[in-house]
Amino acid sequence: MKPIAATITNVQRFSLHDGGGIRTVVFLKGCPFRCPWCCNPENLSSEPEVSFKERLCIRCSPRPDGGPCQTRPEDCPTGAKELLGRSRTVDDLLAEVVRDRSFYEESDGGVTVSGGECLLRQDFLCAFLEACHEEGISTAVETTLAVPLADAGRLVAACDAFLVDFKIADRARSLEVTGIDPEVRDANVRSVLGAGGRVVARMPIIPGFTDDAACVDSNVSRIRELGVTRVDVLPFHQLGQGKYDSLGRAYGLRDVSQLSERDVADVVARCRAAGLRTVVHGE
Repeated sequence: MKPIAATITNVQRFSLHDGGGIRTVVFLKGCPFRCPWCCNPENLSSEPEVSFKERLCIRCSPRPDGGPCQTRPEDCPTGAKELLGRSRTVDDLLAEVVRDRSFYEESDGGVTVSGGECLLRQDFLCAFLEACHEEGISTAVETTLAVPLADAGRLVAACDAFLVDFKIADRARSLEVTGIDPEVRDANVRSVLGAGGRVVARMPIIPGFTDDAACVDSNVSRIRELGVTRVDVLPFHQLGQGKYDSLGRAYGLRDVSQLSERDVADVVARCRAAGLRTVVHGE
């Protein structure tokens, strides 16, 4: 039988805000949604891509016609060119993440799978999370939870925490701007909770999209109605801007200022007033 594999862009070690404790975050490539503020544009397409960082290029293979460098990413001497996305099997990936087992054990951490939208590859995701559990490693996923679930029971059994996005509260606007249907997400949250899963709501606060009081209050009400008791408030940042440049993609929020903890203080207050355990940036 052919090993289950998926396209992975990055395995990020020593992460501190992706599910508790010290964690290794695995990024699966591919997402059906298009949030204008996405900080991982390299994970939107499901296909491998090549990024190019002009500042690192030493013009080692110039073309007379001025066209783009033809050096393959694996041969680039400075790392100006990088292949984003390569196929990894469950066993291959597991062998990498278990190296940090001692850090997980000492910090109550584990492995988190993100994206993109990691639920696009539920066959791989469940197999990988189950393999982590067999090694005694705690697991989590970062997800919109807005795609159909193939087997909610299996997924819940393999995943210790679901970090679920609550973005644009209004359904029509959410569908228009991002493609995410909050009703699909909410139905899946109920399924996960009904199967005994743990859900943490995540509210990215994005100027002009999710930061107005009506959106915040609607999200808070929905989180409480669903029976979720904790929310992570995530202030907007610009950490992904350079990725758009290296991929040659337009980024519409380039001139939007990052938000500080002080900027989201009112959001935090609204969440806590509703009785939600609230953490800025997540833990």
